[in-house]
Amino acid sequence: MGRHLLQVLLPAVISALLLWEGVQCNKNRYSLEITSPVIVQAGLRVNLPCKFTYDTSRDNPRAILYGYWYVDDKQIRKPRLVATSNLERIKEISPHVRDRFELSERKLNQGDCSLTIRDVKAADEGIYHFRMEKGRKRYSYSAAKERVSVIVTVEFLKERKPDLTVPELLRAGREASVTCRAPWSPSSGQPNITWTGISGGERSQLVTHDSVASHIDFTPTAADHLQNITCKATYFRAPKYVTTERTATLNVNYPPRNLHFSGHLIRPNGEVQYFTNISQIVPREGHSLVVSCEADSNPQSFVRWKLKFPGTRLHIYNNELRLSNVTLEDESKYECQASNVEGYAEKGVYIPIKHA
Repeated sequence: MGRHLLQVLLPAVISALLLWEGVQCNKNRYSLEITSPVIVQAGLRVNLPCKFTYDTSRDNPRAILYGYWYVDDKQIRKPRLVATSNLERIKEISPHVRDRFELSERKLNQGDCSLTIRDVKAADEGIYHFRMEKGRKRYSYSAAKERVSVIVTVEFLKERKPDLTVPELLRAGREASVTCRAPWSPSSGQPNITWTGISGGERSQLVTHDSVASHIDFTPTAADHLQNITCKATYFRAPKYVTTERTATLNVNYPPRNLHFSGHLIRPNGEVQYFTNISQIVPREGHSLVVSCEADSNPQSFVRWKLKFPGTRLHIYNNELRLSNVTLEDESKYECQASNVEGYAEKGVYIPIKHA
């Protein structure tokens, strides 16, 4: 009795196993063409081109061809369904995956098993394989060469630096605005934007569906001229911790300030004495003196000289005060006036003359 039962059950068991693996027909008629690995940037859309064939001998024309895509799940240690053309099994796919993975039923009947993934996330990285079912024919294309490895990168975040908007011209004492705008997607998460090189000001932030903008209203000063400001966007939910940045240099207009005198003294024997502080020298009769007046300003100042006490000779060349073979009559107070489009400043210097 037991032997007879074994003879009856064994063929049925073997047949069931063959049906599950899809090899009750010629296994050589099952093939799949796909490229691996596929490298995709997080937040973008990717299509995994796929072509497959199956054994169509003894095909049931009334049976529906279904396709399934699985990913190896390391946590549950078995394949997890991510896409299917079988509407009755879609509920097995988690909602956040179901809405982004797509397998076309129409193309499936043409031997096209391509898988589309929208808004790729870091969690989508893994090893995928395809499975077909049609009536009693079922086959998993799970050989090494039939699997596809999806690698998710964050290069798009590194390449897409924030957009830093700074006015081409700022004016000291006048309020201005700077804006740093960084892209984001559901997979990367909203970035945290920080600033360096700029302090104070009123700060605000605006988040849209694809960007985060940090805005600063501030009042620049002369000290901010040629200052580098940097905005950094840090993504914490990307596949890897990523920081991108962009730097701009401030161009601030400001009126003349910090006027100072420098130049050189020429003695009758040809000896030259240079000075950066005019109080360091006292010319004697017969010496020659060249004095430059410089101002800290942006744009560069226009400089002119004038006498405090009229009647003394005044020789100007290239905005320099030039006194040749000075006499006691050249002893006077001279005033330097510096001006630009932003304002005006002046400073006087008294030049004493010693008797030879």
